[in-house]
Amino acid sequence: MKLYRFLALFLCSQLLPAISVAHGLRAPIINNTNAVTAKGDIPTPEKYHSAIRTYQQQVVQQLKNTQKYLEAIVNASRNGQLLPAQQNYIRAHQSYEQVRVIVKLFGNADQNINSRADYYLQGTNDPGFSGFHRLEYELFVRKDLQQAQAEASNLQYGIIDLQKRVAADELDIAKVVQAASDFLEMILQTKLAGKENQYSHSDLADIHANVTGSAQIVQQLTDFIPAEQRVALDSGYQQIFAVLRRYQLPQNQFQNFNQLSQADHDQLYSLLSIQTNRLAQLRAQLGIRVYYKYPH
Repeated sequence: MKLYRFLALFLCSQLLPAISVAHGLRAPIINNTNAVTAKGDIPTPEKYHSAIRTYQQQVVQQLKNTQKYLEAIVNASRNGQLLPAQQNYIRAHQSYEQVRVIVKLFGNADQNINSRADYYLQGTNDPGFSGFHRLEYELFVRKDLQQAQAEASNLQYGIIDLQKRVAADELDIAKVVQAASDFLEMILQTKLAGKENQYSHSDLADIHANVTGSAQIVQQLTDFIPAEQRVALDSGYQQIFAVLRRYQLPQNQFQNFNQLSQADHDQLYSLLSIQTNRLAQLRAQLGIRVYYKYPH
């Protein structure tokens, strides 16, 4: 027993200094002299306020347009008109895609109203599958106008809520500039593979909407962009739109995605990649800080 006590006292004497040292290595207390500020805490410089407000108004108006097309789907479905309902789905989703990256800034809003069936384990049979692509499925695969009417009505509530949230919020400049690039990234990741609208095959319409959404942001910031970069960006958008015009139909509609030739597909991929790289440099060129530290 004495031996055990001796060993216990010995071990404590050896461990206490180590514990004391470890205690001394705790992270320092953060205060207003050494705080690290994250992106969301950095205020938008005043010179961008007018441009951001104007852009937010455009986003709200675009969501109102989306709501209008959804209402047209409800009316067409109620009257047994399948083709008009299908056409207005394409217009509604195209309108939504023009501001979709901004919607992604509002929690899980986009996930709630725009998830595809392949996001779910049970696919189209999953009870969680709802929103735009459930509406698309009902109109183009099942051709169930009664279910389409119910889905379009539910979607309207989500879009109306988004209008209010966007109007009430204050978008910061860092997120808006990032959105210009993210619009094109979405095309490269899904739409150039025809994965977004798998039942209506209307991805070309959405590609045009995404490029338009990106260009709208750049247009609002044009007075702040160096002249050489502005010319390069304008040229990039013009080249992308030139390829898409080969597939454009009246009333800003587009041919089926399956009509896109391999040559034009490859050209779009190249042009979009180059333009995305240009936009990735924009934040630095505008001097927009994302992370910084207070002086010590």
